[in-house]
Amino acid sequence: MPGSTRSAASARPVRAAALGALGVVTVLATVSGCAGTGAKSTDATAATTAPATGRAAGQLSAAQLPDGAAEGWQPLAAPRVQAVTSAIQLNECASVQGAADWQQQAYVSVHRTPAEQDLFTFSDGSAAGAAYQSLLTQMAGCQAASRALQTKSLGSADAQVTTTATTAGGTAWSRRWTGVEGLSAGGPQTDHLYAVQRGSALAVVHFDEWDATHAPAYDTRSDGALLTSIARQLA
Repeated sequence: MPGSTRSAASARPVRAAALGALGVVTVLATVSGCAGTGAKSTDATAATTAPATGRAAGQLSAAQLPDGAAEGWQPLAAPRVQAVTSAIQLNECASVQGAADWQQQAYVSVHRTPAEQDLFTFSDGSAAGAAYQSLLTQMAGCQAASRALQTKSLGSADAQVTTTATTAGGTAWSRRWTGVEGLSAGGPQTDHLYAVQRGSALAVVHFDEWDATHAPAYDTRSDGALLTSIARQLA
């Protein structure tokens, strides 16, 4: 879902294209810039480790992901853990900066829509807290950044970004918009983003609802409970 002022963009799963054009396959690609800001650079991830097996520590199970019963989430592959040396792009608006390593798990729903869990580990709690606060600042500007991207690419703008829940050290957002193909799929959709910081860890969960394939809409009144569940996994 949902700019970022970082100078580097890192390898991200091409969630929009991978499910629609290539089928249920985990695809990693270098994104050469932050949509909406124009920043460009080369991939800066390094030292990819062998994938772990089963559910990784600090992560929700597939059934615990948002609207798990209706979505029927299934993992695309085993979790990946890699060291990072630059910011990791979450969407067109926000990135996570300063992490030491990044644990990634991608999912697909019965609607062939994507979800992902990211667990970022930092040198200490202060660094993780700073990354979370930076994420809050970036997401505060997400509606304006999304509309600017839409105006440039589509000629009109309709993005609406809402904070749907907050807890101690946790925030959830939804973005309703006509997506611009790139980091997101094109077309009408609602994107959901959740972030929780505990100690030296920052957990991020995100999933997309595409109008063309998804009904009924997810009820965001469950978002507070989801943030609590994520925090519990980090305890």
